[in-house]
Amino acid sequence: MPPPLQAAASFADLARGFCSWCEASEFNGSERSVASWLARLYAAALELPDVDPENSDCLPELPGAAAAAAAANLACFNGCYYRMIFDPDPVADDEAVIGDLGDDLLDVYKDLKAGLVLEDRGMRTDALWHWAFQHRIHWGRHAAAALFALHGLTISKLD
Repeated sequence: MPPPLQAAASFADLARGFCSWCEASEFNGSERSVASWLARLYAAALELPDVDPENSDCLPELPGAAAAAAAANLACFNGCYYRMIFDPDPVADDEAVIGDLGDDLLDVYKDLKAGLVLEDRGMRTDALWHWAFQHRIHWGRHAAAALFALHGLTISKLD
């Protein structure tokens, strides 16, 4: 399998694993497991092939029961606030804002799940475009911020 196709298949498998983990009836929401998922997803997204979407209006609705299960499981991170600066450019004068780990994780889930819905409909190119584009503009920022927060608030303080 050519490297771009292998990267696409690997990312789809990883995204499916993350979404299944988020939706699991026996959810293991440890900080280490969350950090591991986010780090692997972020790294894998960097290898996604550059494709153009075949359908410009292809954002699907998420399956209600699965999304509700994920929201309920990830709610244990709601209210886990942290400070961040949205634009790290040193010449920008952005003030610190408050992030919420639960919101970050749910946004990552929603963007990845939407790509899986497209993938399951046989729309692989649209799924790849969605994952890569949203990584650049949305879920990638949430994943990076959440990983930073997890490391600073919990992981670096574990004995």
